[in-house]
Amino acid sequence: MTERWVQMAKSYVAECSFPDYSFAVTTSATTRAVYLQGSYFEADTESPMDVDQQFTRRWFLSPEMSKSEIVSTVFKCVMTSMEHRVREWFLYENKPIFHPHHDVDRLLAICEARQERARHG
Repeated sequence: MTERWVQMAKSYVAECSFPDYSFAVTTSATTRAVYLQGSYFEADTESPMDVDQQFTRRWFLSPEMSKSEIVSTVFKCVMTSMEHRVREWFLYENKPIFHPHHDVDRLLAICEARQERARHG
């Protein structure tokens, strides 16, 4: 991957916008992989009085990606981030039952318990 390609990717991302979001293209110091990451300011779901900068997951950008693929990745970043935010803030009986940060092993235990109940009626 060349510095020229990274600069082109940055220029494509710079042309993308979504209200209250910022986007950055960074290069990993250890692997030299190139990533897109969005950020925005929002209250923390655990401490709603604390408004902090929140970050999306990192999205890998490949030198083989076209301009359209890079722009589509920025769009996917926003879509995934919005779903994540909805899952954090949606409450049922004042609990975030669809929270995206639930432990995967605990979710697995719930599924296994449900299968066990189904087997034994």
